[in-house]
This record gives sequence, structure tokens and C-alpha cells, in this order.
Amino acid sequence: MSARLPAAEAAALLREIVAGQRGLRLRDARRPWVRIAVGECPVLAGDAQVVFFADSAALDHVVAMNLADGRGGAFADWLLNDGLNPLDLLDDAERVELEHRLNEAS
Repeated sequence: MSARLPAAEAAALLREIVAGQRGLRLRDARRPWVRIAVGECPVLAGDAQVVFFADSAALDHVVAMNLADGRGGAFADWLLNDGLNPLDLLDDAERVELEHRLNEAS
């Protein structure tokens, strides 16, 4: 089993995306963020794999994240162990910028 990725460390990676330090690349170019009203959108963020979830065509939460070093986290794990989702640790401006970067991902 892989080592656990705490929500705070996952949020730090999301901030790297927001800051432009990690580019986003869709894992399925036929399903861009702008076409997802409800559902998952898997992306690559540098060497990390991240799955975002949209609800009502808006960013709702992070489903899962796996890093190249083998650590990973997922929705239920974060809620059980950290009490929140990594996305909850971002402020409103960071969330808006993250969604903007998802819209631009190809």
C-alpha cells in the first residue's frame, strides 16, 4: 500500500498549480473541463496525477491525488483523517485561479 498524502500536502500541490509551477494536462483530451457539468476530470500536474470533480459545472472537490514518490490520497481518506478536502484549504481567489487553469488545460 502506498504512503498517505495528507490534505495539507495535497493543497500545497494545488497551490503550485495555481502559481503556474505545475502545468495541467488532460488525461483524456476528448473530455475537457469545460464540457463536464457533473463528474470527474483526471489531469496530470507535472509528475502528479490529480482527479477533480465538477458539480453543476463548477469545481467541487479533489477526488484523488497520486504523486510520483508513491504517496496518494483520496476523498474518503482525507475526510476521515484530515476532516476536509484539500480544496477546502484554498482561499476563494486560489480556487478561482485553479478552475481557470482547468479551463485552459489541454
